[in-house]
Amino acid sequence: MCRAISAAHRTYFKLLIVQGDPLKRSHKSRQQDERGAVAVEFALIAPILVAIIIAIVEFSNAYNVQVSVTQASREAARTMAITKDATKATAAGKAGAPSINSGLLTFDYSAATCPATTPASTALVTVTYNGSSLTGFFGSSLSLTGKGAMQCGG
Repeated sequence: MCRAISAAHRTYFKLLIVQGDPLKRSHKSRQQDERGAVAVEFALIAPILVAIIIAIVEFSNAYNVQVSVTQASREAARTMAITKDATKATAAGKAGAPSINSGLLTFDYSAATCPATTPASTALVTVTYNGSSLTGFFGSSLSLTGKGAMQCGG
């Protein structure tokens, strides 16, 4: 029942022992090939990730400026409603937005009339910010507007 191992079979087994396991050998070369694939995949995805990060930074900066402009308009409207003095209202508005360049703020008091006889009217102040964007990735200029309202007389 036992057959003797032929010379061809012995040569085949010797080749397997000398050359090693073919599955393990191909696995190593596959890892080396995947290292190059990972680099290519990263090169394809990296610009998208960088664009997303820049967009987040630009949006955060614009949101911060918008909040500051709105705060400046509120402070200017409050001061205008109490003092009825545009110079004091402008100073208060600029002080109300310390995180941005106050030289880039424009105050409009055209609707901020507070007559002395009718304290029920409202002082409306519009503040406009015209400045440059942080990175220039989505445009070089940034123009934001904030509106503040306060009942005259406080």
